[in-house]
Amino acid sequence: LSGKYDADSVPAGPRGVLFRQLAPGLAPLLDTLREVSRARGKSVSQVAINWVMCQGAVVIVGIRTPEQAADNLGALGWRLSKAEQDALTEEARRVPKKATQNIFQTA
Repeated sequence: LSGKYDADSVPAGPRGVLFRQLAPGLAPLLDTLREVSRARGKSVSQVAINWVMCQGAVVIVGIRTPEQAADNLGALGWRLSKAEQDALTEEARRVPKKATQNIFQTA
């Protein structure tokens, strides 16, 4: 949900297979994430992380660069409005396919 991938841009390898299946149904959710990010002046990643935090979950992010770490930190210190949370949650409910397992899980 970082906005890095969509139906036209998927990662290589096994993750790409999963993304090709899920990406078309994620378009409305990604559009809503982009709308909120533009309105807030935040990145899509920051909005996605903040949305998960607003649901009371502990977010575990993967980072590879200092820039990603800095961007992720921008999800802290603010909260999405109830209307923003509800809009994102409603779009998430409409996603037709769900990722049912971690394709990288080995045990």
